Amino acid sequence: MTANDQATKFILALDEVEHAELLKVLERELRETHAEARRTESPDFQDGVHHEESILASLIEKLRRQ
Repeated sequence: MTANDQATKFILALDEVEHAELLKVLERELRETHAEARRTESPDFQDGVHHEESILASLIEKLRRQ
């Protein structure tokens, strides 16, 4: 993170069932995003999809550490 980047931090309190469901939804979305990236031929759209993939992967990693 550079000096110009700002991170907004917040706390999200989830019980075990909510945590598991959120993780499941994000993992499913990541799989669908992978498939979408393979299907697209537009470089600009593909860049956006890859960016979305990295965000989803980051969220999943954070949830798995909890």
